[in-house]
Amino acid sequence: MNERTARVAVYNRSQGLCEVGVPGYCIGVGQSVHHRKNRSQGGTWDVVNLLHTCGDGVRHCHGWITAHPKAAHRAGWAVKSYEDPADHAVKMHGRFVLLTADGRYEDLPEEAD
Repeated sequence: MNERTARVAVYNRSQGLCEVGVPGYCIGVGQSVHHRKNRSQGGTWDVVNLLHTCGDGVRHCHGWITAHPKAAHRAGWAVKSYEDPADHAVKMHGRFVLLTADGRYEDLPEEAD
């Protein structure tokens, strides 16, 4: 997927809102596209690798992800260079979901008791 197509798909998925929502940092409006796997680590413009975030790499939710890599990884907002973003759930609006290649959210299956 090219950058322009990916940005449109992420915007459509988020409806223009920040998909991260870090309490005390989030301003609600999606302003930038964050790569869960950094481009410098082989991250692509595939929609499963992208989140619509408020702020930039130093402010608001996007900045929080940059400044708190371990916590961001636990929330699925960042993945390691050897991980596939498609295999890692993302915390969105208080619940974990999988991002799909067609630009949707997919609820995780309920665990059997």
